[in-house]
Amino acid sequence: MNKKPILTGQDEDDGEFTGGKNTLGYFVKQKVATQYTVTIDEPFVSPSYYRGVVSMLMSANEEDSVIFLINSPGGQLNGLLALVEGVKMTDATTMAVLIGECASAASMFALHCDTVFVSDNATMLCHNISYGTGGKGSDILSHVQHVSKTSEKLLRKTYEHFLTEKEIDEMINGREIYLDADEIKERLDKKSKILENLEKKEEQAQKRASRSKKTTTTEQPEED
Repeated sequence: MNKKPILTGQDEDDGEFTGGKNTLGYFVKQKVATQYTVTIDEPFVSPSYYRGVVSMLMSANEEDSVIFLINSPGGQLNGLLALVEGVKMTDATTMAVLIGECASAASMFALHCDTVFVSDNATMLCHNISYGTGGKGSDILSHVQHVSKTSEKLLRKTYEHFLTEKEIDEMINGREIYLDADEIKERLDKKSKILENLEKKEEQAQKRASRSKKTTTTEQPEED
C-alpha cells in the first residue's frame, strides 16, 4: 500500500501532494476562475436595472474577472452609483473596455474599474452632472445645494490624476472635455505613473515609521 510522505509544515490549503519518496514532489491545487462579461451599450438607468450585475459582483471572488464592454452616452447618476459601489466592493478584478462612446456617467464608471482598455475608436466626454428638481423654493434650494456638494466630491475623486486640477475646476463650472483614443491612453498612462509614485512614497513612509518605532522600543530609560 502506497502512502504519501508526511511533510513537516504541510497545510491542507496547499493542496494535494504529488511525488515519490526519493524524488522532489509538488503540491497540486485547482482553483476555479470565472470571467464575466457585461455589455453597457445604452444609457445608465435606475439602480434596479443593475440588481443582477451588482449581485454578481458581490459574489465574485478574487480569482474571477469582470469585463465591462462600454459604448454608452451616459445617463442617470443613481444607476451609475449602484454599479460603482458594486465595483468598489467586489473581490474580482474589473476591466473597462472602451469600444466606442464613453461619455458622462460612462466615463466615470470606467475610471472606477481596476484597469481600462482603450480601443482605437474610443472617445470620452467628461462634464458636470446634469439634474432637475421641483417643489417649493426652499426645497429646491436645499436640493440644489446638496446635489452640488455631493456631485463635486464625486467628480473630483473620480477624475483625480486623470484630469488636471484646473480641468476639474473648469469642468465643474461648465466646461465639456472631449478626448479621443490617444488622449485617453496618454492620460491613463500618466495617472498610472502618479499612483505608482504615490504608492512607493507610502511604502517608504511606512518603513521609516517602522524603523522609528523599533528604535523607540529598544531604547531603555536610564536608572538613577
